Amino acid sequence: MTATVWPVESLRALPLLAQNLRRHYEHILLFTDQMLVVVPKVGPVLVSDKCGRMRLDIVGESQAEIVKKIDGLEKALRSRLPGVRLRIEWDRSSTIPVPFR
Repeated sequence: MTATVWPVESLRALPLLAQNLRRHYEHILLFTDQMLVVVPKVGPVLVSDKCGRMRLDIVGESQAEIVKKIDGLEKALRSRLPGVRLRIEWDRSSTIPVPFR
């Protein structure tokens, strides 16, 4: 599944969110605009910076597992930016991102 995340009000929220993810979770920088973050109770999340929006990719064995991961990831994101409203839209990916293969 792929999520697109952007703040409702402040454009500075996304760089702050990326910094908080790096600071609080185990991560590996893959490229200048992409990292793999391990979020507890969610697992690995591919985080990419896409023109003022953040793209998040997760994979799972079943639809039930994906639903749990989505819920956990949304809670983790919102806890890293308290008071900032984030818009998160999920879409089923047609391919599995390379770092997950």
